[in-house]
Formats: sequence, structure tokens, C-alpha cells
Amino acid sequence: MLKLKSYFQRPEKGYDPVPLAYAAGYTDFEFKKIDTELVNKIGIFSDGFTNKTLLDLGGGPGQYSIEFAKQGAAVTWHDISKNYLDIASQKSKTEDVDIKFSLGYLESAKGKYDILFNRICWYYCFNDYKFADLIVSLVNDGGYGYIIVNNENWLFNKIKKEKLVKKIYLSLNYWFNEIFDIKFIHIHPSHKKLKKVFSKFNFSYLNVERENLNTVISFKK
Repeated sequence: MLKLKSYFQRPEKGYDPVPLAYAAGYTDFEFKKIDTELVNKIGIFSDGFTNKTLLDLGGGPGQYSIEFAKQGAAVTWHDISKNYLDIASQKSKTEDVDIKFSLGYLESAKGKYDILFNRICWYYCFNDYKFADLIVSLVNDGGYGYIIVNNENWLFNKIKKEKLVKKIYLSLNYWFNEIFDIKFIHIHPSHKKLKKVFSKFNFSYLNVERENLNTVISFKK
């Protein structure tokens, strides 16, 4: 269902799922709380950023793209939102860093990179297993992946706040994705499913760790 919609909702033809007012507010919020410890942690994990290519997959307003570029990475930003692209492009000019920009669905990302970063936008993918396949294919041999995903704890907290009909709707969609691997809407996967999704790859290193509302996946190909 999600993939079918994507044939008609084309970002290159003006479709943008992120309204400008929301994008502006989210940008202000995110730039005030950039996690520099996370950036340093990824740098240590990937043996530094200097002279390495990095894909910020689902880069949003570009806060982490800019931080990675400041650390010496050759960054490519990829996101579906033209509003975010405009914001990230302007921010990169203000910060005087060079970033390449690529507009499209998560699944339309292309190339090969030494480091891939994906934060809090996994649930927008069409299919969990196929998206993992794509992510791994985008990483060079010997390269690194660092992925942060809102897991079922985040979703269940959201469901608790909803009215009964919405609770049933979200719960059914969650279980359809968990049991049958079918996504009718954007829905968050469980930690257990993510662990299963990534365990099929023959990485030289893999860690799938639950951090409360998130699952953090780090790997070396």
C-alpha cells in the first residue's frame, strides 16, 4: 500500500509530506538539541570521519549532516522533503560546510558509502526487510552503519494516549507488520523484529541494543 502511493506522490513533482510550518518548527527544536556525544560515539566506532563518505539517510533539516561534515566527512544528505532540503542547504551555507543533496524516498537512495547514518525515520520505509537490504547495499565493504529506530516501546506509549478506535487501528497495523511483514501505514517495528532483520547478514560486527524507546543498530560490513 505504501509503495503503491509512492508511484503517485512524487517528490520530484512537488509532493512534500512535511509542511513548511512544521519543518521550520522541527528545525528549531532539533538544532537546539544536537547530540554531540552521539556524533563522537559514531566517530570512534567508525574510526573517524576524515576523508570518509557518509550518507545521512533521512537527513531532515540537516543538523547531523552538518556536524558530520564539520568532522571531516564527505556527506550526502538524502530525504523526501523539499522543505527540509531547502532548510538544510541554507544551514550548510551558513555553517560553511559542503554537503551533497539528494531528494527522494528512503528507498531511492543510491551510491556506496563508508558510513551510513539513519536516525528516527526507519518507520517511513515500505518494508523492514527490504529496507535493511538497501541499507547494507549502500555501505562499502569494511564500512559502517549506525541506525537509531523508535521501537515498539515508543509506539505503545503513543497508543496509550489515543482514543479506542485509533488504539485498535494502530495495534492492528503493528501486528500485521510484525506477523505478516505487511505495512499499510507507517508503523514502528519491534526490537525483536529489528534484531531478526539484521541477524541474517554476515557482518564482521553487529550490535542491536535496546535503549528504552529506541533500538540502536551498529554494524561493520
